[in-house]
Amino acid sequence: MKIITNVLRTLALVACITTSSIAQTVEEGEKLFNANCVSCHAIGEKVVGPALKDVHTRREEKWLISWIRNSQKMIKDGDPIAVQLNTEYNGLVMTPFEQLNETQVKSILAYIKSAGEAPAATATSASATSVGTENIAPAEVSSTMKGKINWLLIIIAILLFMVIALVLEILHVVGQIRGKEVINWTKINAYLLIGFLVVGMIAAFWEFVAHGKLTVFADEAAAEHGKIYDSMFFTTVIITGIMFVITQILLFWYAFKYKESKTRKALFFPDNHKLELIWTVIPAIVLTILVVRGLKVWNEIMYVDTEKAINVEVFGYQFGWNARYSGADNKLGAHDFRQIGVVNQLGVDPNRDEKAKDDIVTNELYLPVGKMVSLKFRAKDVIHSAYLPHFRVQMNVVPGLPTQFSFTPTITTADMRSKKQNPKFDYILLCNKICGGAHYRMKMKVVVVTEAEYNTWLKTQTKLVDMSTPAAPTTDAQAAMVQKNLTVLN
Repeated sequence: MKIITNVLRTLALVACITTSSIAQTVEEGEKLFNANCVSCHAIGEKVVGPALKDVHTRREEKWLISWIRNSQKMIKDGDPIAVQLNTEYNGLVMTPFEQLNETQVKSILAYIKSAGEAPAATATSASATSVGTENIAPAEVSSTMKGKINWLLIIIAILLFMVIALVLEILHVVGQIRGKEVINWTKINAYLLIGFLVVGMIAAFWEFVAHGKLTVFADEAAAEHGKIYDSMFFTTVIITGIMFVITQILLFWYAFKYKESKTRKALFFPDNHKLELIWTVIPAIVLTILVVRGLKVWNEIMYVDTEKAINVEVFGYQFGWNARYSGADNKLGAHDFRQIGVVNQLGVDPNRDEKAKDDIVTNELYLPVGKMVSLKFRAKDVIHSAYLPHFRVQMNVVPGLPTQFSFTPTITTADMRSKKQNPKFDYILLCNKICGGAHYRMKMKVVVVTEAEYNTWLKTQTKLVDMSTPAAPTTDAQAAMVQKNLTVLN
């Protein structure tokens, strides 16, 4: 009996460990998928690339691993399926992910399989509600009722509008018969203007109070220059806000006070030099102060000593980002746009430039707190805009025209999570240009850590020279094979 009990305990322990490892694999796969694949792929819909649901049933795992790690090499080697996909998507080549090892790729595939099966499981387990002789899901009932209510509200609104129009027409006819205006439209319009002023002001202030806390400015700036940037922004908002309130009150009040009257004749002033001087000189002085201060802040932010800054290149493409770290020499290797897709996604060949051999390419941007970072932006295809809202950083990313921005992070991700009381918070790099159909998915996770944690992370990353696989030159035999495969597929 004791032996049987021990065997059962061992089996239970093995089952728990196996289940735990599978969960960890899927969880790790989700993180890797969000970091590397989400800009071009979705589970259940076609984005830039095909929908990934049930991809494990359409392709062998070994093929998928090779495809994810280096699709370009498979195309050049003449793999029939790879060539077919390349032709189907008009030569749009998937980014190679050679920095991912086989275990990491398997984790991504495990997540895709799990996510693809989730909707079906949910649909199967969803309870149905019997309505009459039909079984309709609660969500469908709710959706149907909402649709009917919306249509009913629309019909009521139309009928109400027609009734009001009919009553006004009747009153107009009565006024014509009596020879006296029944409705004083001038007075009504004047009071409507005051009502519009009051409602509009309340709505404007409510918007600031209710939705202001949802903007990025509700959070403390996470970069050194952010404080002076926020100060300049809020100074402008306060000044323009005061002017907005004053001008709107005067506008609507004068429209109310000097409404049409049969007992009063309007006066006309062709010009008033004193008033013109006041409303020209005062705004000119205020705007000059704001512009001069803005120029001063711009110079302080843009023209800084970057000699000791950590050099990181941010490479934008449709529709994702890569980060390239300069390694121990703090010097980024040279790049050549003609080598993009030949040696790697960034066109950096470590065999041609010694400085590139210790460069590191990642799909997440790690930054050390309290250390200046010089981000050097480069684009592959169209104009993007690198936007780091929490760091008050935004810079256009232009093909053929490198740009850069230097700043010092001041709040780690862990500290910001604590401040926001949100354990899932992450800094993010977004594209703030409408750069194509999947623009909304173009983002990269940004992690701010202590200097010690940053150095530890950096040591675990694979160097460019270790993960680059230069494409072999295409021989005549390989070219003939590709042509033959295309002929067979067509």
